[in-house]
Amino acid sequence: MTSLANVLGDPKVWIPALALLVSLISVFLSWRSGKIARRALAISEGQEKRRQPQLGIYLANGYRQLTSNGQLFGFLVSITNPTDINNSIARAELQITYLLEKDVETICRLQHNPAVGESVSHNALQAAAILSLPVRIDAHQTVSGWFLFALDNQVIGKGSVDSHRLILEDTHRVSTSSDPIPVRQWLNEGKMERDTTSPSS
Repeated sequence: MTSLANVLGDPKVWIPALALLVSLISVFLSWRSGKIARRALAISEGQEKRRQPQLGIYLANGYRQLTSNGQLFGFLVSITNPTDINNSIARAELQITYLLEKDVETICRLQHNPAVGESVSHNALQAAAILSLPVRIDAHQTVSGWFLFALDNQVIGKGSVDSHRLILEDTHRVSTSSDPIPVRQWLNEGKMERDTTSPSS
């Protein structure tokens, strides 16, 4: 016992041991502090990401109707705002990719025009309201409705339509685009024809 007491009473023994213990405690606290800091950073980044403007587009239906001088397009969509900030749709465009001679690819964009609804003969528009821009979408909310577009035959001439894509721009000037959209032919009240590529006339 005397020998053990002498050893423990010797500063050359217990001071290094105490320093080692303090060092281990310091390493543990540093690791724990780093873990907490990383978790706080991840939460902060997640919150910041949810404050970045972003819209989601869900397409319910896409239609077109031939007219004497062009085509009318209607798209029934749901637009979601998954972020923590309020937002608005400031602009809605239909991007049409069409092919000219020798398969030269050209793009045109049409602006949403609610007045097109007056020329649509099909009752499908009764399924939802025609959207009028700007459209407010609060945080974590969804709005649904129609976007309508008119394409004059003179715009694409003898070109053939290859694909359609809906592009929305919010009030923060952030754009969101859909995947290529298939459309159905507006024929009459009882018949609709599937049409993935629209001819120019």
